[in-house]
Amino acid sequence: MTFATLRLRHGLMAAAVAVALVAAGPAWAWYLDPVTPVAHEVRTLFFKALALTGGFFILAEVLVLVAVLRFRARPGVPPATFHENVRLEILWTAIPAITLVILAGPTFTTLKYMETVPKSDLTVEVIGHQWFWEYRYPEHGVVFANEPLVVPQGKIIAADVSSIDVVHSWFVADFGVKMDANPGRVNHTWFEVERTGTFRGQCAELCGVLHGDMHIEVRVVTPEEFDRWIEQKKRGA
Repeated sequence: MTFATLRLRHGLMAAAVAVALVAAGPAWAWYLDPVTPVAHEVRTLFFKALALTGGFFILAEVLVLVAVLRFRARPGVPPATFHENVRLEILWTAIPAITLVILAGPTFTTLKYMETVPKSDLTVEVIGHQWFWEYRYPEHGVVFANEPLVVPQGKIIAADVSSIDVVHSWFVADFGVKMDANPGRVNHTWFEVERTGTFRGQCAELCGVLHGDMHIEVRVVTPEEFDRWIEQKKRGA
């Protein structure tokens, strides 16, 4: 086995491992395992965009390969002298533009769906600090920090997201939710989790030296379990 072949094999193995690690990471949870209506909408929009634009990527790669293989420099062969093709340039500009116009419809529909908070069953205030999250349940008078957020399954949760110091971002990929937490401003988002479980996220805005430790954990429990938990919190348990 030659050194070049060995390098190629190792390079392909490293690329495969990198792709696997990225795909297995929590940032891809909206694609692999969506658990909210918003996450399902985001994944559906992704597939629509992929179906409409994937052909352009394949065509571009094929043209690159053709250009490299057919028009590469050869000894004694004069270089090509052709330049532009106006009809072709109009065509490859118009078709992608029309594709973007078609894609704009479902894109703006999904954005509106994400940003329009429906009538909620529970409101939670999410407040970013350097470098932890504070959660408040104003309807129940419960406030805590550095603990998992607890919400009931199958209920619409309205989240009011803000910060007291620098810009943070509350990102839970399974929910399809990524909302900036800005000082002096309240941003609104929502989610409705389909099943119980523990879901993890991460501050997605570089917010200082301990940004990497600003984790998010959301526990989704049954409505009955949530009622018991909130009563315990009210009693200070």
